[in-house]
Amino acid sequence: MSKNNKLSEDSSAEDILEVKRLARIRLIDAFYAADSESLELAAQYVKAALRGKGSIPRPKRFSSLGSDD
Repeated sequence: MSKNNKLSEDSSAEDILEVKRLARIRLIDAFYAADSESLELAAQYVKAALRGKGSIPRPKRFSSLGSDD
């Protein structure tokens, strides 16, 4: 599989599962790197969206999470 983890039409099931596994690992790493205040805010957005009273905002890019300027 290519280095950029892009799937093509001829990707095997093994390739697809590998991409899913890597995406899950990135998601878990991002979760553990987040501070509790950010997680609480995200939970509030999700709860409001599930109740039909709001939308979930687009996530920040990883590069913008570290800058506290």
